[in-house]
Amino acid sequence: MNDGQPIGAHEPAPGEELPILWQKSGTYSRISRMIRLVARDRQTLAQVPLSEIPVNFETQMVLVVGLGPTPTNELGVRITRVWRDGSVIRVQERRIHPGTGGSPGLEPASPWTVAVVPKSDLNVEGFATRVPRGALTEHPGAR
Repeated sequence: MNDGQPIGAHEPAPGEELPILWQKSGTYSRISRMIRLVARDRQTLAQVPLSEIPVNFETQMVLVVGLGPTPTNELGVRITRVWRDGSVIRVQERRIHPGTGGSPGLEPASPWTVAVVPKSDLNVEGFATRVPRGALTEHPGAR
């Protein structure tokens, strides 16, 4: 009998790590301010067109982190760890900065990363379930 949980969903035990099943990052996007979004369905994910993402929403969800505008294209972000802490899911992310060996890229950017993890109905700490108003630029010429 289905007790209201999506078919195939499994709530992790407290302290349990959720494996990052797939991740992709990029430098340019239409993200106009910092966002953290959890997409548990295709409609939510479609509002943030970043990349083709292999996800089965019956058993998986997508975490999206966007830094918003940055003054250089040498910055980035990655999700490094996802785990259950009490009654919430926590996400650890790492900012990627240029090393000292190269010349900095002074081209403005809007770095992002997306990660597919096993689906959970628990609150993802610090992540919205809807795209915040004004989080994306409207004009199609944005990179």
